[in-house]
Amino acid sequence: MAKQRADAAVARAFETISPWGVRLACGGVIAAAGLAGILVPVVRLIATPGGVSGPAVGALVPALFSLAVLGGGYWLARSDLDGSLAAAVTVWWFLGTAFGTFTALGLVGYQIGSGVSVSDPAIVLSGIASIGGVGGLLVGRYDAQSQRRRQALEREHERLADERQKLALLNRIVRHDIGNDIQIISGMSDHLEGHVDAEGAEYLDRIQRTTEEAIQLTEQVRAFVASLGGENPSELRRTSLRRVLETQTENTREVYREATVTQVGEIPDVAIHADELLSTVFHNLLSNAVEHNDRANPYVELSVERDGGTVAVSIVDDGPGIAQQERIRLRNVDTTPDIDSESGLGLYIVGMLVGRYDGAISIDDREPRGTIVTVKLPVADGE
Repeated sequence: MAKQRADAAVARAFETISPWGVRLACGGVIAAAGLAGILVPVVRLIATPGGVSGPAVGALVPALFSLAVLGGGYWLARSDLDGSLAAAVTVWWFLGTAFGTFTALGLVGYQIGSGVSVSDPAIVLSGIASIGGVGGLLVGRYDAQSQRRRQALEREHERLADERQKLALLNRIVRHDIGNDIQIISGMSDHLEGHVDAEGAEYLDRIQRTTEEAIQLTEQVRAFVASLGGENPSELRRTSLRRVLETQTENTREVYREATVTQVGEIPDVAIHADELLSTVFHNLLSNAVEHNDRANPYVELSVERDGGTVAVSIVDDGPGIAQQERIRLRNVDTTPDIDSESGLGLYIVGMLVGRYDGAISIDDREPRGTIVTVKLPVADGE
């Protein structure tokens, strides 16, 4: 109990000292030691009778290192280090000075013990101690910078962990709460098809389309959070590209019956290092090719070509094309997704996932009209 009260008292005492006060005190101590190191050879030179040329040369190096210690104390006092880091730099300086002092004492003692005359032990002790102090300051400064970088990384990791938790919470709300309600609305609207007249069929169709879009949006949110690793990020594994493409092509035909979705050539039976979100990539690309086509009967063509250790999946459409801003967002996932755009979030997710699979994506214009989107992915080892 007494120890806890003592610890609390010490903590309160440190809280009353500002970082500026700690830096000023530590820097003042170091600067005072450096000034003393300069004064020692100066005083000894003044007190030395006779010529000063010899002793002056011998005292120059110790004075210069002492001047460096003085400068180090001034730097510490003017720095933006917090109190703990300033104290750590001071400890390193003290250790270096102590090491230099004991080294100098050992050398001087050995010389005297051997019968060798030491002209001025005070200058020797001062010089070597200052050299050790400079070394300690350099180590302390490097250590302080390393700790600051480590602290910044820790704060960033904590911030990212907090953001991931928020994303995971948002994902659960959208998928479980809102998603379940939308599924109920979708199911009920399907049951109403046989209970509305011709006039109400138009409104029912609007309800069904809107709920379908909302369901797709919840899936995009799920894929977006998963691509960020926000909730139970999955590990990459060998995934059959043929199975994914055939499934997504068939799904697109079922959902968009007015569109013609064709497959040109055979799909190589290769594996990709990916996860279940690989299907999201081609679902978004195929859906965008149809949804943003201004023709009554859109045409979409899918082809796959293997070139050594890389497989290229090309999706061709006859629509109006992809805006330049959307192309930039698709290639550069460091930009913020345009959630107000009809295809912005979906294409952003595609770019993130393709990058996660170590792939690349390119967009070209199709003549005379349309777009060619090509996704290149590395083939898994052993294929």
